[in-house]
Amino acid sequence: MIEILNKKDCCGCTACEQVCPTNCISMLFDDEGFLYPSVNTEMCISCNLCVKVCPILNKKKSKKTDVEAYAAYTDNDEIRLKSSSGGLFTIFANQIFNQGGMVAGAAFDNEFMVEHIVIESNEELNKLQGSKYLQSNMKNSLKEVKTYLDQNTKVLFTGTACQIEGLKRYLRKEYSNLYTIDVLCHGVPSPKVWKKYLSEKELEYGSKLQQTFFRKKDFGWKRFALSLKYKDKAYLKNHHDDPFMKLFLNEICLRPSCHDCKFKDFPRESDLTIGDAWGIENHMSDMDDDKGTSVLITNSKKGNELLSSVRKKLVIKEAELDVILPATADSRKSVIPHKNRELFFKELDQKNINQLCKYIEKPIYQKVYQKVRRKIERIIVKLKENDI
Repeated sequence: MIEILNKKDCCGCTACEQVCPTNCISMLFDDEGFLYPSVNTEMCISCNLCVKVCPILNKKKSKKTDVEAYAAYTDNDEIRLKSSSGGLFTIFANQIFNQGGMVAGAAFDNEFMVEHIVIESNEELNKLQGSKYLQSNMKNSLKEVKTYLDQNTKVLFTGTACQIEGLKRYLRKEYSNLYTIDVLCHGVPSPKVWKKYLSEKELEYGSKLQQTFFRKKDFGWKRFALSLKYKDKAYLKNHHDDPFMKLFLNEICLRPSCHDCKFKDFPRESDLTIGDAWGIENHMSDMDDDKGTSVLITNSKKGNELLSSVRKKLVIKEAELDVILPATADSRKSVIPHKNRELFFKELDQKNINQLCKYIEKPIYQKVYQKVRRKIERIIVKLKENDI
């Protein structure tokens, strides 16, 4: 049976839970707010399926060899401005809907926590649009996807790279009608931290949250803001100033497996990889108008075919993978655990979010060092681009 001896060895994909024939596995929250499998040994029949489908225990080197990288965004400004970066997900999803297919991805529930759902039309697409910066609860989405696939329905499944591999291991065979897109990820923060943050905000504003968007572009794409809407009031803060975003971006509240991620190499098991083309202004300025530009990477023949089917709807330019997404990027390597991570979670229940932010405060010299380092990295990228 599946047994998690070290929490870094579980990414929370729920493949083990959903494949179990006796339903003896339950996903339970730990003290940090992350889901892990718990086995009812009295119901277990020792079939070992849970172990066989674990993407970490069964991680294999990809047999794929080539990837193609692009900078891209939709030519539809309305879609683009509603999206986190270049609006590519919406274009791909609509293409699958036009072919009678379904789309699976992360959506907010009634409490503004995040779960994976399957939708059947582009009228519901707004549920899946936009980044959600916390780990999605997979619920029964893997089972739902398999049901559609077995009915010969096309399915586009989107999620983090570990969720894609969890789905692939769960299915245990290739489906020609399955398309997968992983979203570039540096790590997933604890849903418990987000829930605490929302609870404190609702007390502050005196009403329940009605709408949220992590990547509002009111200040521009590069200075994206967290937006919260209440009955009579609204909150809008640049990501550098909002306490939840600061905690997340400083890696203090990430899942343990994100600090030893097995899913950041290329080529990936997904057909396509999409994400933000940060730094695009430094090496491909003609693709940057601060409305949002995406990195787009094809990992398979199916990925290339899906891209070809929508290419006329995109502004797209070929790029070098290591330039548009440097090997030093957090979406290509595991991030180092914050030195105060253990203390942060130890005091999570006792202190408010603003008080907890003291654990990520940096001395002035460190801020200057990071600013200089970023400038040097940009110079190196430009030199490489010009073959100097």
